[in-house]
Amino acid sequence: MVLKQLYDNLRSLSERQKNGYKVGKLRYKGEGWYKTIEYNQSGFKLKKTDNRPDQLKLSKIGEVPIRLHREIEGEVKGVILKRDSAGDWYAIFQTEQEEAETDTTDSENFEAVGIDLGIQKFIVDSDGNRIEHPKNVEKAREHLKKEQRNLSRKEKGSNNYEKKRKRVAKLHKRVKNRRMDFLHKLSNAYVEKHDKIVLEDLNISSMLQGEMNSKNTLDSSWRTFIQLLLYKAESADTEVILVDPKDTSKECSQCGVKTDKKLWQREHSCPSCEYTTDRDYNAAQNILGKGLAEVTPAETATSTEHRDQNNSVFCDVSASASSKQEAPSTSKHS
Repeated sequence: MVLKQLYDNLRSLSERQKNGYKVGKLRYKGEGWYKTIEYNQSGFKLKKTDNRPDQLKLSKIGEVPIRLHREIEGEVKGVILKRDSAGDWYAIFQTEQEEAETDTTDSENFEAVGIDLGIQKFIVDSDGNRIEHPKNVEKAREHLKKEQRNLSRKEKGSNNYEKKRKRVAKLHKRVKNRRMDFLHKLSNAYVEKHDKIVLEDLNISSMLQGEMNSKNTLDSSWRTFIQLLLYKAESADTEVILVDPKDTSKECSQCGVKTDKKLWQREHSCPSCEYTTDRDYNAAQNILGKGLAEVTPAETATSTEHRDQNNSVFCDVSASASSKQEAPSTSKHS
């Protein structure tokens, strides 16, 4: 394994050098530097026990107690051991399994949804559901500031510094775990409920370069949420469509007339047809419309058979970070 990692590193350095990057030489890494250990094809064996934890037998290391997060599907071809910044080790099993056959026939209960991602509300969708933003970083900000100040007072390289560094790393890990738990549950809920999910193809990198809401945008992890939807939808035979976000907040979902709005204006009021509703809900309707314009006429006809918005039910994905609400009130003056 060590030789394989050595050759892989040399190959990577050579490729970077060919691409014009300035590269140095490989350096010796001591005990504390290793963060990954890789076993390919052999050198490992998973031993199931009656009681948790199970045992992972590793060549040159011995038996290591592990807790499987879920049952392993398929034939295990390799294991990667990875250590995070908090000092915890994880085993990543690489498996091979036959690709499941998917049903390509049109479903009679075809359901599509448009999703508008935001800061104040993490999600407002075309079914009228509003998912509150978990604000994980904001909730942990004061605690993180305190621990980071304590870390800055320690002498770098000392035992006390290492203890504080791990403490700060564990706080960051806790924030990350809460965020990922929220995103996994939310993406699962949408994939299980809908056959077609439409979102905006947002340029997250350019949004982070702006001065306004960059921290909130980063904490939202919209790109991670979209990636989770994409890979889960593939196995669930659900289609995820990314559409151009241009004018989704300006256009009226009823008549198509564009109306400029300031960022602080949270209500959509059309001067042409006098349709009034929540700004984000109007955007979600426009996003859904753009997505349905890309499907076949047969699918479009079926997808219009949505449930009544006031009777729509969406499962709670997190007791502390999400909410189930009825469709926002709308009005259309005569």
